[in-house]
Amino acid sequence: MNRIILVSIIWFGLIACKSRKKKADVPATNFFPAATYIRGELKRLDTAQLSFTKIETENGRADTVAIKNTEVRQYAKDFVDLPDISLPELKDDYEVSQLYDDMQEAFVFHFTTKEAHTLREENITVDPQPNAAGKNDIKSIYAKLEQDSSNVPVTKILMWEAGTGFYTTTAVETPGKGEQIKKVRIVWNSPAGQSK
Repeated sequence: MNRIILVSIIWFGLIACKSRKKKADVPATNFFPAATYIRGELKRLDTAQLSFTKIETENGRADTVAIKNTEVRQYAKDFVDLPDISLPELKDDYEVSQLYDDMQEAFVFHFTTKEAHTLREENITVDPQPNAAGKNDIKSIYAKLEQDSSNVPVTKILMWEAGTGFYTTTAVETPGKGEQIKKVRIVWNSPAGQSK
């Protein structure tokens, strides 16, 4: 009886493997550096005819305000300052893994380090289907930074969502006050009546 169950499991496993669609392989090295991509996006946003909103949440209170496209750069500073992990002096310090995420229908490239770098991890999510130029469009960039500021641990989570916005979450562990969390989210969309 156990052999029948084992053979059945193996048989179904083989069928499942054969029925999966083969995904195009996208080399991870094509997706360095994140900061260069974001600088290009910011340049495009500088002159874009979009409406921008800043949503700031701190200590459970949220504040929403419209901002000008010229103000977007100041909130994206942490993204622009991301280290270029493709540089020879950093590249060997990061391990890369690649997977296809069925939920997002995208490739995810995950970069991590065990070295003492501020950038602890970076995920770049890309569309598996090449665009008209033969490149794979970036869907999102996630980065986790850890640093000590005056012996106070600071963790920053950065998330850039292509075409829609970005956010920065900063967690500061202050002695006697506990963890203080501040999230700044910038979103954009087309002005009323216009398509993107």
